[in-house]
Amino acid sequence: MKKIDVGFLGYGTRALDALMTDERFNVKYFLSPRSRLCPDVFEAGEKYKSRLKLEIIDTKAQLAQRISEIKDAECFVMNACPFILTADILSHMDFYNIHPGDLRTNRGHHPHLWTVLLDERGTSICIHRVNTQIDLGEVIEDAVIKLKGNENALEVLDMAEDMIPHLLDGLYNFLTGCQGIKYTVTDGSYRRTMTFSDYEIKPADFPSDIDRKIRARSMHSGAFFVCDNKRIYGNRILSSGHSSKEELSYDKERIVYCHNGFRLVIALKKITDLNGNIIYTG
Repeated sequence: MKKIDVGFLGYGTRALDALMTDERFNVKYFLSPRSRLCPDVFEAGEKYKSRLKLEIIDTKAQLAQRISEIKDAECFVMNACPFILTADILSHMDFYNIHPGDLRTNRGHHPHLWTVLLDERGTSICIHRVNTQIDLGEVIEDAVIKLKGNENALEVLDMAEDMIPHLLDGLYNFLTGCQGIKYTVTDGSYRRTMTFSDYEIKPADFPSDIDRKIRARSMHSGAFFVCDNKRIYGNRILSSGHSSKEELSYDKERIVYCHNGFRLVIALKKITDLNGNIIYTG
């Protein structure tokens, strides 16, 4: 069995874990962007410190310089990396990116969030060869995931990332000449980064709309109401029912929202001012 020397770039450490436990790959480099450092990255750095050195990358220029110095890796696998790789970087190394969405319909930074917000009953995950465009190019392997429609964004992402070993099977077969490109995407639909207006709870929203907004943003702080010149965030619906009154009230644990005949009790996550400064965290 041929063993392939690779590097890893990103902060999506489930992919790093899959690579480290796959005997077909020898991971020699662990690069992570400073702008996305999180506990998962530091835990992985500690977990694998006897085999890998965690290297923190600040800019694309620094990444280009570092990649130009690496001569003993066949390619890099990316998962959750904010850098759009330049031609200079790609001239030195092939990169294969794991994207938790279908490049034909769900390109962009928040594919699993949009899947929930748009109430889609299926998603996919793929590994594709990176070029200078965003989430376009040659798809090496993919997997389709069926959804019930009540998952939150983190659950959708977890279900998709459960298929990373399957993607690595495809990548290994491709790199060893046993498998070709599965398909090429040249003009897939791009979904923009979410903005506040996408997950603000508004008077016209039905309970189902509110539920989708909360589930779509549950990985972050949930959805929010604007009240008293503040953003009041909730990240989980605790109960629902009927009510004849109109109400929006909150305390340090919950939000009560009664409107158009329905009543929702929502777990309070945090309160900020309209500039995003935190006033209270639950």
